[in-house]
Amino acid sequence: MGYALLAWSFWRGTDFNDTRRWGVWLLAMLYAVSDEYHQFFVPGRHPSAFDVLFYDNLGALSSLWLANKFMKQKQPDSENLAVEQTELTAKS
Repeated sequence: MGYALLAWSFWRGTDFNDTRRWGVWLLAMLYAVSDEYHQFFVPGRHPSAFDVLFYDNLGALSSLWLANKFMKQKQPDSENLAVEQTELTAKS
């Protein structure tokens, strides 16, 4: 869940720019790798590549996918918008 919020926050920082989505994912994964590296030095903790490759990656990708899905639902259909504008100008 933490990496889902991190990736979403990074993407929001780019104003949900589609061209930067994979860069945002890469930043979240680099942070996950650095977090696992940090765990190497903490007593009682151990780093795990599986955590990065599965859990952290799944969280980041799922939030980016969900955000993209909801963003596309909110965007108006450009063809319908053009028809509505044409109808409005024809009536006036």
